[in-house]
Amino acid sequence: YFDNAPLMNVPGRTHPVEIFYTPEPERDYLEAAIRTVIQIHMCEEVAGDILLFLTGQEEIEEACKRLKREIDNLGPEVGELKCIPLYSSLPPNLQQRIFEAPPPVKANGAIGRKVVVSTNIAETSLTIDGVVFVIDPGFSKQKVYNPRIRVESLLVSPISKASAQQRAGRAGRTRPGKCFRLYTEKAYK
Repeated sequence: YFDNAPLMNVPGRTHPVEIFYTPEPERDYLEAAIRTVIQIHMCEEVAGDILLFLTGQEEIEEACKRLKREIDNLGPEVGELKCIPLYSSLPPNLQQRIFEAPPPVKANGAIGRKVVVSTNIAETSLTIDGVVFVIDPGFSKQKVYNPRIRVESLLVSPISKASAQQRAGRAGRTRPGKCFRLYTEKAYK
């Protein structure tokens, strides 16, 4: 059928990704996600951007507001954190902000980072250079049809193992990275 066409193998380049799980299930994944972003920003000595997966526009906007407030309260000696939302209904010019450079390192050595807060749109469709840390709460919105009332609705549901692997892989696109899963290893398996 293919008339002895040559077979080409082009391996995708990925770097190692260290995966961390929470010891106990998180009651409020949004709060845990915000806490994790701040811990990474304050404690990780390696420069690199953060990709946080959330379920929708409202949650993403709320997270960006809270992150800005938290970082502002930490004082001027903390590195700048630029929060960039990403979801499908965002105008294209604002979606392009994910490709902006992170804030510079401050004179005191504090690292500037950008955090892209996204729906699962960033799971497969694009590579954001500079992302080293991924935070995965383990949820996304799924379209569900209820045949009794003949209505489709969006429900927040746990993601599949394949989606979790895809999200973790976002951290290892350009160099070794870390993925923080805000659920237990048992829940993953």
